[in-house]
Amino acid sequence: MRKRDIPAVHYPLISSQQTMYYMIKFSIHKSVMQIPTSITVNQKLDMDLLKKAVNIEIARNDCMRLRFFKLDKEIRQHFLPKVVLNDIPVKHFATKEEMQSCLEADAQKPVRWLKDEIFRIILFTTPEGHTGVYLNASHIIMDALACGVFYGDLLAVYNALSKGEELPEPLYPYEDAIKADIAYLADTARYEKDKKFYYDYWTQNGEPFYAGIHGPAFLEKMRKKTKNPDLRVPAAYDMIHDKCEIVRYHVEPVQAKKIFDFCMETKNAPENLVMLGMRTHASAINYRTPDTLMLPLCSRRVTYKTKRMGGCLAQPLQVHSIIEEDKTFREALAYMFSLRTQLYRHSNFPYMHTRVMQQKIFNFKTSQGPSFMMYTWLPLYLPLDDGIKIEFAGYNPGRYIMPLYAFSLPTQSDGGMDFYYMYRPNLISAENIDALHKNCVRVMVEGIENPDITIGELMDRIS
Repeated sequence: MRKRDIPAVHYPLISSQQTMYYMIKFSIHKSVMQIPTSITVNQKLDMDLLKKAVNIEIARNDCMRLRFFKLDKEIRQHFLPKVVLNDIPVKHFATKEEMQSCLEADAQKPVRWLKDEIFRIILFTTPEGHTGVYLNASHIIMDALACGVFYGDLLAVYNALSKGEELPEPLYPYEDAIKADIAYLADTARYEKDKKFYYDYWTQNGEPFYAGIHGPAFLEKMRKKTKNPDLRVPAAYDMIHDKCEIVRYHVEPVQAKKIFDFCMETKNAPENLVMLGMRTHASAINYRTPDTLMLPLCSRRVTYKTKRMGGCLAQPLQVHSIIEEDKTFREALAYMFSLRTQLYRHSNFPYMHTRVMQQKIFNFKTSQGPSFMMYTWLPLYLPLDDGIKIEFAGYNPGRYIMPLYAFSLPTQSDGGMDFYYMYRPNLISAENIDALHKNCVRVMVEGIENPDITIGELMDRIS
């Protein structure tokens, strides 16, 4: 960009965006950091009115008006005052196969976020005559919960337009979050306090262990290759051989109800149960190690204001859990809750800074990371009138450099739960994913039914 064209007001990428940017920067294939999703409403909506609602949503949701440029070799961003989509594509699908093929093809086409394309929207009708909205957004402008904010507000806007009512309460500007993050980095005392916390966090328990869901064979192979029998963290991140697959599993309403009811009774978050289930499986198939590390994405949306805000605010929390086999399910769950809460208090500290600190302390290469997976809980609760049901779908972007990313969400259509697993088949098999999912659900359900069962007894049942 020529200097005379540089916007008067522009900002650096904030910490959450930097995390996503580095994933793109060091990847050969640039579709690794975009979020292709859709929702389908079980009614026929007025397409012209829906197009109008989309443009109103862009005006209300400032992250959709972000644009990016390079200045002195750094990425900068600014907000356009107005963006109008004059030609929103509408697709009418005759079969589910046609619909899936079309949307998956777009999902794997890179969003050119440095060339003023930060998202793509397709409106569509299904073979059943239902209406859908597909969004493929750069992760630089949105995280998963921001996609939920987009869909929820868009439906609320459409509903108001269709009924001739006032528009819903405005969203809060993402620009405020950008300013808050910049202010955090300028607060030296707060930053240094968080930095000390993470230094203590990494040094108090020693080097973490990579407990891949593919089992220990890859680790043993790397131990032989490096001639280091004590290697704990192999080079499992791959920026070249990054082709990925995605698979969806559905938890039926009866089992899901047990999970949700237990969470309500114990004031626990569903993601704590899911994480405990997943790390118990990973532990069981990796020498029954008590030491695992996974990366739940923390949305950092804790206030009413931030919950009604678009943009990318998510940061991975490095949950390094050490759970011995004699701990009960109840005790392990309390530990996971306490650990996540402790990390949450320091969630404004940039993830990339914690990652660099980890690399220096343990002498990790860029391709080494002790996390066996990244995970997101997506509480997608959208405004619905009686009789309206919504189906959410996630699509495969085609590339992912980490071994595994999973996300789960409640399904509004039937009260169940959906789990999506995106994995690299050069490292992880479909059978590995199947075992992870089934054992994760089994650990959750059996632990809920008998909270005093030990982690060792649970591992005996799933090994």
